[in-house]
Amino acid sequence: MQKSKLVMIIGAVLIIALFLFPLWNITLEAPQYPTPLGMDIYINDFSDTHPHDIKNINLMNHYVGMQYIPETIPEFKIFPWVIGIMTTLGVFIGFLANYKWYLWWFILMSIFAIAGIYDFYLWEYDYGHNLDPKAILKFTNPDGSIMGFQPPIFGSKDILNFKAHSYPQLGAYFMAIGIALTFIAYLLGKKEAKKEVTNLKNIIRKSVLTLFGLALVSYSCNRGPKAINYGTDGCHFCQMTIVDKLHAAEIVTTKGKIYKFDATECMVNALKDMDTNTIDIYLSTDYNQPQTLIDATKATFLISKEIPSPMGAYLSAFEHKEDAIIKKEEKGGKLYTWQELHIKLKK
Repeated sequence: MQKSKLVMIIGAVLIIALFLFPLWNITLEAPQYPTPLGMDIYINDFSDTHPHDIKNINLMNHYVGMQYIPETIPEFKIFPWVIGIMTTLGVFIGFLANYKWYLWWFILMSIFAIAGIYDFYLWEYDYGHNLDPKAILKFTNPDGSIMGFQPPIFGSKDILNFKAHSYPQLGAYFMAIGIALTFIAYLLGKKEAKKEVTNLKNIIRKSVLTLFGLALVSYSCNRGPKAINYGTDGCHFCQMTIVDKLHAAEIVTTKGKIYKFDATECMVNALKDMDTNTIDIYLSTDYNQPQTLIDATKATFLISKEIPSPMGAYLSAFEHKEDAIIKKEEKGGKLYTWQELHIKLKK
C-alpha cells in the first residue's frame, strides 16, 4: 500500500477519538471552591470534571439568570453522524480514490471543524447573555448595560470573582492531528504521482512521526497521576484542603480523571461509593518520602497510635516493607497489605 493511502486512512480514523475523549473543557476557579468547578464537553454530551460540578454550576448561575446547562442539545445528535460519515468517507477515499480527493476531504473536514467552533461560540454567547430578567441578582456594566457572563472560547477570563478557563482536550488534539495527516497524505500522493524522490518525503515522514509522538505524549499525560497542590487542592471524600505531605493519596480512573485525598483512609472510604472497575491506579504517599506518590496496591501500611494521620486512622504507607518494619519497631503498631487494609477499615 502506498504511504499516502496509509496516512490518509490513519488520519480519517483518528477523528473517531472524539467518541472516546473530551473535546473541550471549561473550568471555573474561585476562592470559595478549593477544587475548581469544571465540565468536559464531548461530541455528544456534557460531563462533570468532578462529581456534581455541572449541578453546582447550574445552581450558582441560577442567581444571575443564566440558563441551565442542557443535558442534550440538537448538535449532540448531529455531530456524531457527521464524524461517523466523514470517517467512513475518509477510509473509502484512502483505499480507492485518487490522492486529489484527500485535499477535498481535508477542506470539507476543516470547514466542519470551524463551523463546530463557531457553533460553540454561539452557544457560549447565548448561555452568557440570554439572562432571565427576573433573576435574583443583576449586574451591570459601567455604561448601564446588563453584564454578560460568557466564558472565553479559548484561554482565561475574569468573570466577577471567578476565573474561567476554556481549553481543548485530547479529543480535539486527535481531530487536529487526523485532519493534518490527511493534508500530509495529499502532499505524499502528489509526490508519488510525479515519481519524484525529494527531501520533502523525509520531512513529511518526520512530521508524521512527530504528530503521532505528540498524540501519545498528550494521551499519557492525561492518563497519568498528577502532583498534589498542597494547601490548594481539596479532598474528594471529606472536602478538606490537603496540607499533610506525608499521608495524601490519589486515584486515577481509566478515563484519566483524578481524585485527590488528604489521607489513604479517605481514599479507601471513598471506594465504597465508586465503581472500582473504572479505577486504573491507586496511589499513597510514602511516609519516608514526603510528597512522593507510590503504588498503594504494592505498599505496606502501618497503623500506629504514635503516627497521627489527617483523619484519625493513624495510617501511614511505605513503599518498601523493610522501612515499614523499622518504623513499627520504633513506634509500635501493626502492618497491613493493601488487601488487609480494606478488611481492617471496613470493620
